[in-house]
Amino acid sequence: MTFDVFENVISLICVTLGLTYCIFKYIDTPKRGYACVIGFYLANFLGEYYWAMYVLITHSDPEVSEFLSYLGWNIAIVFLLLAVITLRRPESKKCFHPLVLLPLVLNIPQFILYVSFGDVINNLWQVGITTVTAVLCMQELAYYLRNKDDQKRFPVFSLLVILYLAAKYGMWTASCFDWSSELSNPYLYCTVISSILGVLLTYGAGCCYEEKMLEKTERDTVEQRFRVLIQTILCLAIVGISAGGFFVAAALSSSRPDSTMGLDYDKYIVWILFTVSLIIVMLVMVPVFMLPSRFRRLLASSKWMDKWGRSRTNFIYTLAVTLILMAGVVIYNNIVIYNSSVVSVYEDGNNEIDTISTDIENYLTVAESTLRVVADSVELMIEKGYSTQEICQYLTEQTRMQSEQFDENFTGIYGYINGEYVDGAGWIPPEGYDPVTRDWYKTAVEADGDIVIVKPYIDAQTGSVVITIAKLISDNVGSDQTGEVVCLDVIYNHIKEVAEEAEIAGRGYGLVINKDGFIIAHNDEKYNGEYITELYGEKLLDRIVSVKNGSINEMLDDKECILFISPVMDQWYAAIVINKTELLENTYSQLATSIMLSLIIFSFISFFYYIGYKNEQISSEKVERMNLQIVSALASAIDAKDTYTNGHSSRVAEYSRMIAARAGLSGRDQDEIYMMGLLHDVGKIGIPDEVINKPAKLSDEEFELIKKHPTIGAEILDRIEERPKLATGARWHHERYGGGGYPDGLVGEDIPMEARIIAVADAYDAMTSRRSYRDIIPQEKVREEIEKGIGTQFDPEYAKIMLQMIDEDTGYLMRDLKEDNKK
Repeated sequence: MTFDVFENVISLICVTLGLTYCIFKYIDTPKRGYACVIGFYLANFLGEYYWAMYVLITHSDPEVSEFLSYLGWNIAIVFLLLAVITLRRPESKKCFHPLVLLPLVLNIPQFILYVSFGDVINNLWQVGITTVTAVLCMQELAYYLRNKDDQKRFPVFSLLVILYLAAKYGMWTASCFDWSSELSNPYLYCTVISSILGVLLTYGAGCCYEEKMLEKTERDTVEQRFRVLIQTILCLAIVGISAGGFFVAAALSSSRPDSTMGLDYDKYIVWILFTVSLIIVMLVMVPVFMLPSRFRRLLASSKWMDKWGRSRTNFIYTLAVTLILMAGVVIYNNIVIYNSSVVSVYEDGNNEIDTISTDIENYLTVAESTLRVVADSVELMIEKGYSTQEICQYLTEQTRMQSEQFDENFTGIYGYINGEYVDGAGWIPPEGYDPVTRDWYKTAVEADGDIVIVKPYIDAQTGSVVITIAKLISDNVGSDQTGEVVCLDVIYNHIKEVAEEAEIAGRGYGLVINKDGFIIAHNDEKYNGEYITELYGEKLLDRIVSVKNGSINEMLDDKECILFISPVMDQWYAAIVINKTELLENTYSQLATSIMLSLIIFSFISFFYYIGYKNEQISSEKVERMNLQIVSALASAIDAKDTYTNGHSSRVAEYSRMIAARAGLSGRDQDEIYMMGLLHDVGKIGIPDEVINKPAKLSDEEFELIKKHPTIGAEILDRIEERPKLATGARWHHERYGGGGYPDGLVGEDIPMEARIIAVADAYDAMTSRRSYRDIIPQEKVREEIEKGIGTQFDPEYAKIMLQMIDEDTGYLMRDLKEDNKK
């Protein structure tokens, strides 16, 4: 790995780590500072990803415009400035110290140096914003130095930004000079240092929020799981899409053609990688900047789904994440299997066609050797003065012997000797036959003594394709055309058998053609002697000739086929033609099997997830029932302290739930209010029985004692961490909408909604219950009292709902609600 590749990969890894870490922090604590830092990472990612991936694939820097080259980094420094402004102490804004001007003094000569090497506007932008950022950071550091005795926390973020910018300036400055070696070039070291410091910016932002003592939001298990799922999905999206973009670009690079769609192919790959990085940035921005605020609004308004709904959502998200992960694994494995299988299949095809080519070459080599021996003998006989008749007898004997002892397909040896045509097979040429005009003679003469394979032809008598091997044995060719040539005719039977037996895994067929497209052997005999150009056009022959040895994809007979090609004696081409679907049938079968097994495994996982989900629901329901029973028992114990209000808590709880239901609150909120209603008087445990059951009017001291039961109850219920809102009803159900209530004197909407509902329900039950000092108040009088309290004692909305319930209760039956009436 070269230094350029190393520093680009390190930069990308650091940006990705910083981005994922900051996403985790932001989803946990959605604050503006983290959002700015995420913007910084995303902008850097926009510049680093396509650059690093291109360098990793091609080992060279991409050629891009200045705009594209500096776009990500120029946006990043803007977000860095916004992060500094957001996270610095407000009180440091008015601090001035000579140290603050240091970045300005140092960066002016730097700018002059950079301008001599690059664009003025770009350098002015980068140097200008980084200088402002450094000045603000130095301002906060100076403020700390002046006030460190006040035990102010050290401004970690500002220091990290200063160090980060210093490393960047070191990198930019180093690029302006030539260095003797890569190891002595500070550019590499400054790049790595700035990348590592960039990762730490999230930690620095976290220190700022710790300094401000931000309280963490209480979350139940389902909410926490939901956040973790969001974090996991975003991280998987970043890593998965990044890896996908790399594989796509690598595949394009490996299959690089001369040109693509009129574009320079290197720029084409750059734009693909840049598009991938842009897609990742957009995918991250949408959930990161929208989801947390939406999540907070839902929680704040208590409109979020109930526990069962969240559990169901959690179950669905778990299955979705599992499916995504498994899909990723399956896709990756299938790609590996497919590539491995395709490589194996292609290797088998190339090996098979090479074997066929070698077989044919060996066969033709035997024929060449036979002809060479005969030609040398004839040449020697000519030199010794043998007559043409004697030479003809020799050729006849050799024809017979070759056919009997070597190969029956060697059908005849003939030639042009001493100006006469001689034939060892006894063939007598027709009148007017002129050997010197025949292809075999011309081809031999053109070969100038080398053994040559003449263009095949179809024998008129047998209909077989005949292959002629010829050799010029003396070069006396002149105006009288006296050159001697010897030829050997070979019937194509053996080559035909080889072509017919050619296959790959029992599929495909063989084909042997001459370099001009003449089909020497074909699996289907009707094509023998035809020209491949007439069957499939000139393009196929051109591609076969250009490839020579290898494979090509072609549409033959409306089917996508693969042709494995190998040259034979530099004059022919042997090929195996196979339907691509048939060739990869086993591969597709393996992929289908892998996918089916993965689906079966996912089905089992989903089944066990579902069993666990149902068991969790059953267990949760049991726990809820047990909690309700415990709370009901506790409420009964509280009510038992007052002889005249037995069942008060359960009735208030039921009234509260009825009001909440009519107000349109969710089932979860209704259950929550019901539980609050049961425990709204839990603080009476701390009030003496003689005060609670006193038949006479309470004294001022006794009334003050009674007024403590809301705070006592809140203190008791605050200890239940799993139900942080449970203390709401206990503490504030005696607050008055118009003010003047206790214990905190809250007014209007400042009183929690649950407490306002319970206040109406509590007042109704108090008036419709028998007391030691009075009997049950008539329904009409109860209605009048509640109506009088609208806007002063009671929330108008919930008081009007109570009045509707009273108007509908013509039989005055609500006061008879028992525990078994619930839900």
